[in-house]
Amino acid sequence: MKILGIFRGFPGLGRVVSGVALLETLRDKYDCEIKCISYLQGNRYLEAHGFEDIREAIPMDYCSIGLLPTNKMGQYIHQTIRTFNPNVVLIDGEPLLTHSLRISHPNIKIAVLLNPADVRNDENDKESMDYFNTLYACADLAIVHGLRKITDNGTYRDFVSTNTILRPEIMSVYHKTSKNIYCVLGGGTVNVGHQFAASTIALAELCQQAAVLMPDYTMHIICSSSNIYDAINENYTPNNVVLHSHVLNASDYYNDACLIITRSGRNTLSELAFLGIPAISVITGDDYRRKEQTQNLKAINSDNIKAIPTNIDLVEFVALCKKLVDTSCAQRTFIPGNDTAIRKILSM
Repeated sequence: MKILGIFRGFPGLGRVVSGVALLETLRDKYDCEIKCISYLQGNRYLEAHGFEDIREAIPMDYCSIGLLPTNKMGQYIHQTIRTFNPNVVLIDGEPLLTHSLRISHPNIKIAVLLNPADVRNDENDKESMDYFNTLYACADLAIVHGLRKITDNGTYRDFVSTNTILRPEIMSVYHKTSKNIYCVLGGGTVNVGHQFAASTIALAELCQQAAVLMPDYTMHIICSSSNIYDAINENYTPNNVVLHSHVLNASDYYNDACLIITRSGRNTLSELAFLGIPAISVITGDDYRRKEQTQNLKAINSDNIKAIPTNIDLVEFVALCKKLVDTSCAQRTFIPGNDTAIRKILSM
């Protein structure tokens, strides 16, 4: 089976991480031939996973809701389909492209990976959700994965709702006790508005200040882009703070973290629920993503994850950190949706 993956490359990496996780499993365990397309930050992730011949997008190639099928990147995708001739196209976060591929390639099977908020989000206008669902429903299969289960609205051809798809490396994490705290700022900090970048920097600065009051611990702050790293690096950095200028492999921090501090994204919360590592989660970003992250925190049911407000007092924050670093990992109860998604794709 040949599978082409097309994954939205901004503002975060969640769309790319889950899709690549599925395709790597299909390649390594089921001998599928795969090819991946992304853009912006997504391309950096593909490069880190050994993918070659990566096409770069230009600003005219995309808008706030993803790729524009009528510009150069869209043309490249259609050309790739004609030359690669995939049996299945797996699309994440690209409603316009889903519709375009259904029109131009009616005989190719299309599967869409969706966030529950893509299908049901009361914070969006009804008309917007009607539009998105109509475009996504052009696909032959919709795999909705996240922290909350939802039902088909009646327009989809084949629909399944399951837990979040996790990266394969998460399954092999072996956690050990340490004095390392990791603030994981996430991937969405380049092609974003001021609110998103500012709230990300504020979280990093809070951790820098907390490190002064926790001299026995090493505070690692993982940046995903030069703009965030440069902004944080201008501040006073205590000796027990390590700034990382790029995203680390999951095993680099999950294996020896006594505490994870992060925002409330779907993927990160799911990974933490699966691993049971003590964690502090904060809602950050622009208004839309704050609402989505609020939904994530309401849906998560894991005792190891403690939510805090963005304006938490420093002393209160440090007290919570000190309390959590002394706790052990919780029992793993979260079952990833990987196997369900793989079965549905293979059945196509």
